[in-house]
Amino acid sequence: MHTLSFKDIWSVAKKNIIWITAFPIVLLATVFILYSYFIPKQYTSNVQLFVTVNADGVASQTYESLLMTQGLTDTYAKLIQSPKVLKNVVKETKAVESFEEIQRKTAVNVDEKSLVYSISYKSENPEESALVVNAIAKYASKELKALVKGTKVTIITSGEYGTAISNVSKYIITFIIGIILSISFLIIAILLDTIVTKEEQLTDMGVVVLGDVPHVRKRRSRD
Repeated sequence: MHTLSFKDIWSVAKKNIIWITAFPIVLLATVFILYSYFIPKQYTSNVQLFVTVNADGVASQTYESLLMTQGLTDTYAKLIQSPKVLKNVVKETKAVESFEEIQRKTAVNVDEKSLVYSISYKSENPEESALVVNAIAKYASKELKALVKGTKVTIITSGEYGTAISNVSKYIITFIIGIILSISFLIIAILLDTIVTKEEQLTDMGVVVLGDVPHVRKRRSRD
């Protein structure tokens, strides 16, 4: 098989330029239309809890207390999203959704170094996102205190009116997929291209080349 040059690749690309450029453009347009007219916007609201455990009822934090708090981070994170907490949230907010659905839309991130729990909730309604996440923080605080004696929970930031979730990352991923499809299409087009452009291609096929006839473009006569 003869070696492809940039000129060969460019020649095939020019012939299929419409299809190559169509993939990313069509995909981006499709995603834009879906998120603009069909898929509802998502809003997110966040709260932050500072959780510590005072060992033996001591008011000040000791090294043992910090180690104990860090050891309970996974337990606390699961408790925040537990059915016991979320069922109370459903009752207080009078949410139409079940606690399983609220659990699915709730995310809990823990920074073990700072002992801060970040709770976020996604909703199609910005006001509802703040209402639910604040209710989660309220009932989670009660359950955390009841779980381990000496647990102290401080709400650092309360949930505010939900902010719209950006779709920029989705557009970037869609564009990358479009580029990959375009490159794949170009490779297939090159492999399927049957036009002979070089003498070496004829030689590879076992054809004896006796000579070539130059093609001269006819100049248009000036009137």
